[in-house]
Amino acid sequence: MSLLFDNSTSSEGTPSPADRPFTLQDIPGKGKGLISTCQLSPGECIISETPLFTTATLTNANTIEQDLRSIIKSLPKDSQRAFLSLHNNFPGSPTPFSNIVRSNGYPLGPSSSIGGIFPLVSRLNHSCLPNAQHAYNERLGKMLVHIIRPILPNEEITLSYIPGGPSPQRQTELKSNFLFTCTCTLCSLPPSEKQKSDQRLTRAATLDQIIGSPKLVYTSPQESLTSAHQLYRIYIEEGISDLRLPRLFYDAFQIVAMHGDFARAREFARLAREARKICEGGESEEVQRLGGLMRDPRKFENWAAAGTRWKTTGGEDRVSSRDGEEFEKWLWRQ
Repeated sequence: MSLLFDNSTSSEGTPSPADRPFTLQDIPGKGKGLISTCQLSPGECIISETPLFTTATLTNANTIEQDLRSIIKSLPKDSQRAFLSLHNNFPGSPTPFSNIVRSNGYPLGPSSSIGGIFPLVSRLNHSCLPNAQHAYNERLGKMLVHIIRPILPNEEITLSYIPGGPSPQRQTELKSNFLFTCTCTLCSLPPSEKQKSDQRLTRAATLDQIIGSPKLVYTSPQESLTSAHQLYRIYIEEGISDLRLPRLFYDAFQIVAMHGDFARAREFARLAREARKICEGGESEEVQRLGGLMRDPRKFENWAAAGTRWKTTGGEDRVSSRDGEEFEKWLWRQ
């Protein structure tokens, strides 16, 4: 992982000296945002930030505002200013501190009920086709932001605040939860192109449900794998390179692994690991776990659980190159 900027703080709360590959600028219609100052490549980590504070101690719903006031008062002055400068989606409310947290908090992991305030990460605006991905690293105690698509100088760096979906679904979710109408490149496509994109993304949701059917994986693995391949082609056509891509590769890994296909399981584990490493960095526990499965897919807890109809040993049934149409056909059993 290439770490371009570490926003870890000293005991005084001052950012460590480093050259940032971006600047904070006013963005028309968005408030402030981060603009790249140089070319950035997929896999580069541009932010590694510890939280100003977390919500771990905010356990009493009746005293949250008071407790937040005490937490903020205990912060260094520059950290107080950083917090108070963050956007508040609910101005005029009698609970301004709670609303700043509500507007800017990030969970400390996908299943965590505890949130953190990361002033720099909070400056990243939304795009339905983001060029960066955030991920909390529990071991480091930091929120990491990695580039997932090539970025040119003077281009805005963006995250996605939502899982995706066709434009009507996205706009409804963004308006409901974040109080804005998205005008990103995906939402601003010409009507005919947007309609085609929405059709693909609607189909993607259907395919995702098919892939997630345990019964189908057991009884009709080829249908499951073909659906995964179709979803992969949609992701490529839509330019999707966020965490949806490694999740898809891992779904495909599980399908072939449950039927004893060592060769393809190893390849899908490799693809899942590479795609997730771009999104989360090499320190990610999931990246390391996938590395173990890449070396020996038989360590998967459900290895050959559905039988060995697709049994391979790794040296057989393998194309010579990992590039091109021949490899894709082999990989997806086309």
